[in-house]
Amino acid sequence: LGDVYKRQYYGSRVLLLRIYGFLAAVVATYIVAVIGYSQINLLNLVDMGIAVDFAMRVQTLQHDLVGMLDLFLPIVIVALLLAFLTGALIIRRVPHLRTVGYVLAGTMAIYAVIVSLGLMMGTNPIAVTRSAGGLLSQVAAGAVGGLVFALVTAKGSAANSVIDTQADAAKASG
Repeated sequence: LGDVYKRQYYGSRVLLLRIYGFLAAVVATYIVAVIGYSQINLLNLVDMGIAVDFAMRVQTLQHDLVGMLDLFLPIVIVALLLAFLTGALIIRRVPHLRTVGYVLAGTMAIYAVIVSLGLMMGTNPIAVTRSAGGLLSQVAAGAVGGLVFALVTAKGSAANSVIDTQADAAKASG
């Protein structure tokens, strides 16, 4: 009976850790993506000869962080949720590649959004992704989110594997 309670406790703890990890990954992805978006747009203005000082960079970043909440943040949430769930299925078969798997899942989540939006709309609505540097900035944001998720949930993954190993050993001996 003690093993059942221990398994439930660790199961609840792991679930909470995954939720926390997912939320942290979403926030990290969103912030890094918006920073890339804002700063590349401002760089384009500088290339056109418009002076952009540090205060304008900060003000633009603040505006974009708030202004993109209602449109871009839900897209990031759905993309990462689908990517991490799919990634988890694959990572179960190759657990030693867990961190790389989630980094790739985050990267591909944002890349899939960019490609899908481009196909649906006939042009890429995220202007900065029309250049290689802009595209790289956005998929790098997904990679950061994947890394954050892998790091935050690593302890729960290790605890889960210990519990599973103990359960397997108990079944084999009893």
